[in-house]
Amino acid sequence: MTKRVAESLLLERDSELTALAAALEAVRMGSGSLVVVQGPPGVGKTRLLAAAADQAQANGLLVLAARGHELERAIALGVALDLLAPPLTAARPKERARLAAGLAAPAAPLFPGLLRQEFSPAAPGSDDMLRGLCRLAVNLTGWGTEGAAVRPMLLTVDDAQWADEASLRFLAMLADRVGALPLALVVAVRDGEDGSEVSALRRLTVQPPNRLLAPAPLSAGAVERLVAGVFPAAGDDLAAAVAHASGGNPFLVGELLRSLQADGHVPPASAVAGMVPGTVLHSVLARLARLPAEAGRLATSLAVLGDRTPLRRAARHAGLGLPAAERAADVLAGAHLLRPGDPLGFLHPLIAAAVHADLPAFARARAHRRAADLLAEDGEGVEKVAGHLLVSQPEGDLAVARTLREAAGLALRRGDPAAATRLLHRALADATAGRHSGELMLELARAQMTAGDLAAHDTVTEALPLLDDAPAPVRAEALTLLARLRNSRGDFTGAAVAQDAALDLFEAGDPRSEDVLAEYLMIARFHPSLRHHAALRLAPVLREARQGRPPGRPGLLAHLTLQLALDGDPVPEVLRAASGAFAHDPLVDPVGHGSLMGIVVHALVIAGELVAAEAAADAALSAARRRGDVLAYGYAGYHRALARYHQGALTAALADLEAARGPHDEGWNSAGGWIAFLLAWVHLERGEEDAAEEALHLADPHPPDGMYSPLVLDCRARLSLLRGDPAAALRAARDAGHLLERLYGIDHPGLLPWRGTAAIAAHHLGDHRAAQELAGQAVARARTVGVAQAVGAALRVAGLVARPRPDLSLLAESAKILQGTPASLEHARALVDLGAALWRAGRGRDCGPPLRQGLALADRMHARPLAERARAELHAAGMRPRRTAVAGIDALTPAERRVALLALHGHSNGQIAQTLFISTKTVETHLARVYRKLAIVNRRQLSEAFGSPT
Repeated sequence: MTKRVAESLLLERDSELTALAAALEAVRMGSGSLVVVQGPPGVGKTRLLAAAADQAQANGLLVLAARGHELERAIALGVALDLLAPPLTAARPKERARLAAGLAAPAAPLFPGLLRQEFSPAAPGSDDMLRGLCRLAVNLTGWGTEGAAVRPMLLTVDDAQWADEASLRFLAMLADRVGALPLALVVAVRDGEDGSEVSALRRLTVQPPNRLLAPAPLSAGAVERLVAGVFPAAGDDLAAAVAHASGGNPFLVGELLRSLQADGHVPPASAVAGMVPGTVLHSVLARLARLPAEAGRLATSLAVLGDRTPLRRAARHAGLGLPAAERAADVLAGAHLLRPGDPLGFLHPLIAAAVHADLPAFARARAHRRAADLLAEDGEGVEKVAGHLLVSQPEGDLAVARTLREAAGLALRRGDPAAATRLLHRALADATAGRHSGELMLELARAQMTAGDLAAHDTVTEALPLLDDAPAPVRAEALTLLARLRNSRGDFTGAAVAQDAALDLFEAGDPRSEDVLAEYLMIARFHPSLRHHAALRLAPVLREARQGRPPGRPGLLAHLTLQLALDGDPVPEVLRAASGAFAHDPLVDPVGHGSLMGIVVHALVIAGELVAAEAAADAALSAARRRGDVLAYGYAGYHRALARYHQGALTAALADLEAARGPHDEGWNSAGGWIAFLLAWVHLERGEEDAAEEALHLADPHPPDGMYSPLVLDCRARLSLLRGDPAAALRAARDAGHLLERLYGIDHPGLLPWRGTAAIAAHHLGDHRAAQELAGQAVARARTVGVAQAVGAALRVAGLVARPRPDLSLLAESAKILQGTPASLEHARALVDLGAALWRAGRGRDCGPPLRQGLALADRMHARPLAERARAELHAAGMRPRRTAVAGIDALTPAERRVALLALHGHSNGQIAQTLFISTKTVETHLARVYRKLAIVNRRQLSEAFGSPT
């Protein structure tokens, strides 16, 4: 009988087995895929997964398996951890360190005691941990790791409809990447489960070579074969009745045959007449009822406790002594209801569901509460205890509320805010009224906001009256959260009101208010309608700082640094504030993923401190890489690119912008406008007009009143100049300057030297009066803010537009000033303009040195248009400049350049492979071609070949 029932689970499954075998063979060849097995319970999904695992093990693949459990859906990343923890536990310490290195680092906190934690998750609900788990899974195969043997891997997940949401997001993220990996992912899911994450997995199966397998019910012939195997003398009528009652479901066929066989004779067809698939499981309960009472009690307790329950715990829950429980377990296994052995488990989830559903509602809730107490006594994690508490009745028990609250915190840290929300809702039912409920509601609102649930606004609004007697920091936290929510809904005024109320809770000078103020400034100062309120709040801080009493908190110091730079305060004061902001962390505040770091680095660039800016961004990049913080890595890459651009390291800036675009390309779009203008600037200096135009489109989806918008407009002005449309250039440059001042009250050439662009455009239009007026204003403004590179740049423009001819003294002064700054790009421009003006003034002997020096700088920076202009001026003056060979870099394919830029950025071959999702061998091939085309032999020479500053 048992053999025949087992046969039923793989009868008529040849096409599914063939598809799974093909997926496993492809993995052995290095090509991964996702296979989703979908069908009703009992159709044989589990058996197909087991068959795939058996074949994979026989072929030498690493096999990892997990399954979802209905009561454990509140355990964030529970299924993912079940998958990945076993190989980590088995690995030696050195191997564990390799597995968790680099981009896998964010996953380390999930495995305390196994992996060394280098990363503190910046914000609950971010995808950092999920990306880290994906990298960890990839590292387990050895793919992309230098010196590691590649071992193809099969991951199977059964009953995925019961997996927690964070694990499902992890599976979807991994499934989206498996095509280039030696990794097969086989997931079983029930019909009718249409949760967003399950649907995401299902949608991925339309992308070849992924597959969706839907095992069909057994045919009448297959059922007849199984019936004949149990009742050889039975007629066709019995087989037809069994097929009708079971619906061809293999598991139900087996259960029905077991129940019929228990009568000890060949049953007539009438014994199953009128039965349908939904009632077949009633026979399971009838079979259970015929067993000894102890067996029924143990089965009921196991249905409550769930699969994988130790016999001792199930016995305690059932109120049985251990010997009685052992006898009951054997009886249940003999009746084909439980699997033999310890820990206990039902033969099929449908049996467990039938036994569980047979319990009356209040008895079921009480049984789960008793289960929660037992798990707590046994030292199980709060997340497992919480799964039972979720389905128990509230009793006003503060201990229950504390447990659920603790489990919610764990779920948030693991990136499952939806689970945290469910736990906190249930905790509220056990919390008493008043402040305790208010604090719980505040936590609930945070979880809802992280999950993207609009109800967060109503929750925090409801919580505030309950927090009237709470300490000021708690109430301020609630108001700050309300401000964030209003800000995200576009209610900027309401956000400011809430944040103002939070600040008013503190006495003047209370250091606890500094973090609240920093949070407020992040909202207010970058929204045009709120900037005046922000300026009023920041004014006392500025006043105190200028009297030698700066704030102590790094977040507020970051805002102070930016304002000092924009106001043109002495550079030593800007540097002192920046140093304070970076005193404890290169990212200033890791919770913000490096956004505050960006404020400080940009302030240093505005103040002309390019070397300090690059050094700060360097440190931030190292910290972000060490922690595995992808967003912070992108922000740091952008800001180092900004510093490098002004220093003329154009190709190195492109490498940094590759890092900056990583998070943007994965959906983190907030930096798109900033990346757009800087990438366009770099491409324009390199003579890549079409690439510059394409880069500007990155800003298209973003609001037109962002602070980056004027910079994008200035780029369009420069592009119009190059394309021979000075009228459009003049309009765009003026609009850029006026927009920045109108929206944000900023007029600083270190951020946007719009007057220089406008003056050149007016000059080309023949409006020399306007050109000279604009240039004069540019010089005056630059001298006011006192930034040497801004003064030098403004003097260069003033010299060029002077009438009746260029002013050589202004051009010479510009070149001299810029020579003493790290602003090599602007210095090269000044030298070439000075040399050209000297030649046209009839001073042929004097024009050579500045032109040659400018040409050398432009060639080294790969500023092709500037170099070509310098070379043309030298030819016109009768000189023969040497042509610097840059063809090697120009000959690189896009793929080769991307690999070379990442190598220049300090990535190992393995890291490049992981970043680009190509094999290490492909990286080696690209680098070999790069070396050949550039006539170099190692990575150290890449810096020189690409013109990176040393």
